[in-house]
Amino acid sequence: MTHRTSRFVALGGLLTLAALYAMNSLGYLGPNPIGSTSRATAPLIVPAGYAFAIWGPIYIGLLIFPIYQLFKKREEHPAWIELRLWYAANVVANGVWLALASYDQVWSTVAVIVFMLVSLFRINVLLNRIEAAGAPVNYWLERFVFYVYFAWVTLATVLNVASDLDFTGWDGGPLSAVTWTVVMMLVAAGIAGFTAWRFGSAAYAGVVVWAFVAICVKHAETYSTIFYVALAVAVLFSVLGVRLFSQPRLKMA
Repeated sequence: MTHRTSRFVALGGLLTLAALYAMNSLGYLGPNPIGSTSRATAPLIVPAGYAFAIWGPIYIGLLIFPIYQLFKKREEHPAWIELRLWYAANVVANGVWLALASYDQVWSTVAVIVFMLVSLFRINVLLNRIEAAGAPVNYWLERFVFYVYFAWVTLATVLNVASDLDFTGWDGGPLSAVTWTVVMMLVAAGIAGFTAWRFGSAAYAGVVVWAFVAICVKHAETYSTIFYVALAVAVLFSVLGVRLFSQPRLKMA
């Protein structure tokens, strides 16, 4: 595939996402528009509602990326072709996730979001490869958005599983709801910490801080154990973010 073709494939993926997003928002798909299922089945690990506002800058970044690529014509490295294809696959999957969620296809959404996570991992690896080769990359328009998106989808994957378990009646089994929530929080923090360190991204760590502070806000006056664990994670990732910001980013081939 040529660079030119891959740029139009990326734009086509964006248009597909836009169409599915609009159809979902206008109620032309399932009975549950964006966010309603999460609110209806919200397990304890789901953060305060304002945290989901992060989708705003993510979607803006996803909109800008293929348009910027059309004008900038990134052809300095062959990895741009594969990266654009992964971008297209990711944003189409994003739209499919919205459609499936609107029909309460709970475990199908898990499969889709795991694919989104894998595709974002690959996109960030390819960006590292392009940068390592000395090819130009615009941090804010071609890099930052994928760090933020990657971090949020990492955490959203755990939230997706938690919400689907809650939707199907799982209450933690032998564990209390609070203990089960703490376990999931620590799993999410462990995965996110490893990834942030491996990619050397302060932006990635910052998204984790954003999410866990929102969990603190939600449970400040209800579940003290969840509040303090979330606060500890937020503090640890704040320290990690500062450290990553102050040193050269780690390269990952």
